[in-house]
Amino acid sequence: MKFKHIIWDWNGTLWDDTELCVEINNHMLERRNLPLIDRGVYTAKLCFPVTDYYCQLGFDYEQDPYNKLAEEFIAEYARRRFECPLQPGARELIAEFQSLELSQAVLSAYEQQALREATDYFELTPCFNDIVGLNDIYANGKVENGLKYMAGLGIDPGDVLFIGDTLHDHEVAEAMGVRCALVAHGHNSRPRLETAGVPVFDSLAGVREYIV
Repeated sequence: MKFKHIIWDWNGTLWDDTELCVEINNHMLERRNLPLIDRGVYTAKLCFPVTDYYCQLGFDYEQDPYNKLAEEFIAEYARRRFECPLQPGARELIAEFQSLELSQAVLSAYEQQALREATDYFELTPCFNDIVGLNDIYANGKVENGLKYMAGLGIDPGDVLFIGDTLHDHEVAEAMGVRCALVAHGHNSRPRLETAGVPVFDSLAGVREYIV
């Protein structure tokens, strides 16, 4: 095997929630008479920290502080999140990696309790050795958590693959010193992902071919 340990991003990578995020953003924009977006604009602009992304959409932090906007987003997201399915092939690929005795973890910018509720909902929690989210809802990024996680993992970074769907996932992988593969079915567009200089796949089927 090329790797001994897989670290998954959750939102966008394993959980197909991009369309819901676009819809909620448009509800927020509509309330403020700001231009609406489509998936193409969203995947071209979404970045971490999310404060920078909201600035690109035209939100005025003097009128709407970022924390207020984040809470508005999460309130609707929390109500509707389980409208979203897993990405095609996600459950099967996680199970296949288990059968190959590849250890797996989730490292996410999603709040820890909500992340665990999601992995429980899809009955995937037992599949992961570790499930690591943030301690708040503000999605500032996950480099710090990634560094802490690697410090305690006990596996050579060269034997670890981080699988994500955003340029931030590549930034996290670089900070951790691990290898990275990206899928273009989530929150960043393929042209943006290709600037990272790592393998980019259209789906998890491509990830499987890369690893197995």
